[in-house]
Order: sequence, then C-alpha cells, then structure tokens
Amino acid sequence: MKKTEKAAEKKVPAKKRAGRKPANILLERTDKFICRDKDTVLKIFGPSYKVSLILNEAMNEARAAETGLPVAKVLEVLKLRDHWCIRREFIEGETLADVMAKDKKNLAKYLKQFVAIQCEIFTKTSERMGNLADKLDKQISASPVDKVTRYDLHMKLQSFPRGTSLCHGDFNPTNVIITPKGDWRVIDWSHVRLGDPCADVARTYLLFWLSGHVAAAEKYMSLACEALKVPLREVQKWLPIVAAAEASREQTDKNRDLLLHWASVVDYE
Repeated sequence: MKKTEKAAEKKVPAKKRAGRKPANILLERTDKFICRDKDTVLKIFGPSYKVSLILNEAMNEARAAETGLPVAKVLEVLKLRDHWCIRREFIEGETLADVMAKDKKNLAKYLKQFVAIQCEIFTKTSERMGNLADKLDKQISASPVDKVTRYDLHMKLQSFPRGTSLCHGDFNPTNVIITPKGDWRVIDWSHVRLGDPCADVARTYLLFWLSGHVAAAEKYMSLACEALKVPLREVQKWLPIVAAAEASREQTDKNRDLLLHWASVVDYE
C-alpha cells in the first residue's frame, strides 16, 4: 500500500476511534466524508453504500470527463480497511457559492456564468450513460408522496421527452470551482444522467429554493430559460416530478413539506 494511502487509512476510522473528525475533512454527508490527501481528494464511503453504486459513480465521472468537459479526474477506486473510496485530483480554487457570497452585488454576473457553464454541459452526451427519466421514476416510487399523486407523476413523466443531453443532476454553485486563473471545474458527478435539460434546470431551481436563496432561484430560472430559448412553462412542468424525486432523499422537515407541496401540483402553471 502506498504511503499516502496508509495516511488516509488512519484518517478513515478517526471519528470512531477518537470521537473526532479528520483534520483535513472538506465535506461531510450522511455516511461519507470528503478529505484532502495532498494533491488529491478522497471520497470515503460508509457501509450503507453498495459497492456497485460506488463503482458506477466513478464510471459516470470518467464518462463525463471523456466528453471533454473540465472535470476533476478520477484517479482510482480503492479500499482502505473497510471503507471504499474514490480518489480524484484536487482542484485549487473557490466554489462559485463562496465567490457569490463574498460579492453579492454582482450576483447577476455570477448567475450568468453559472447558467453558461450548465448550458455547455447540456451540449455533451454519452453513449453508455443511464437516462435521467429512469432515475426520476424510481425516486418517485420511493418518495413520501401519496399513492394517487405518485401514479399521476409516473404517467406525466412517461409523456415527457427522455432527452440525450448530459445533465449533472446536482448542479449548484457549491459544485462549481473557480480556479485562481479564472477557469472553472465542475465536481461531484455522482448523479449525472442523460436527459431533458429542462429537468436539470428544474432541479437546480429547487436547490436554490431549498438552500433559502429564493431571489437567486427566480433570477436563475429566468436566465436559464433565456439561454435555452425555452418558455418558462417547459421548465415548470418538470417541477412536480423533480420535487417528488428530491423528497425521496433525506430532507429537513421544512424542505420536505415544501417539496411535497410542489409535488402535489401535478398540473403546474
């Protein structure tokens, strides 16, 4: 085992052994950590994650990189003690979310940049990647929405175009890194699928709302529709479906209620 892997291995169980988080932790989510390891980043998964899903995440990120997009490269998938990990290159810079928070008066400028990046992603596709509609269909089945509404949403989803555009699936300013040179990199492609760009825009809109940035959400929606040259209703019709799918994930009580409200409006106007 490489020296850097041994160092990382010691950090993985640190929380359990000493009741402390690793000193180099960058982000913590339910049953997973993201840690800095010199010039790389380790995404460390807990026992609730299936190995097949971890391998599929690494594969999808590699496929996204093959489209030519500036993506943090996957370097290896490895196992440290009982923890499966994905090692990626470390990207120096600030997240667009941090940049926007420090320069609020230029929010519109950053949102335009944000939309331009997302639209560039939409121009790509991949022959061997799953479709977003299939994922949304499964998430709706697992959502806390009532049975009748779930049926209506399933039927509505079947009537929508499946699409072949690359959709990040979790496109928000925390997943865009601006480098010291002013270039951009998009990270965290674990939810990437092929689909209709309007569905991906609908989810990003909801993510702004769920994070409490309502004004930014509305401005983003307007800019995205303008960039894609689609009427607002083309994105709005996806909101109930995306809201129900998002409700299948872990949420605060407030956000779950908000998502269930959106999901219940099957004929969104």
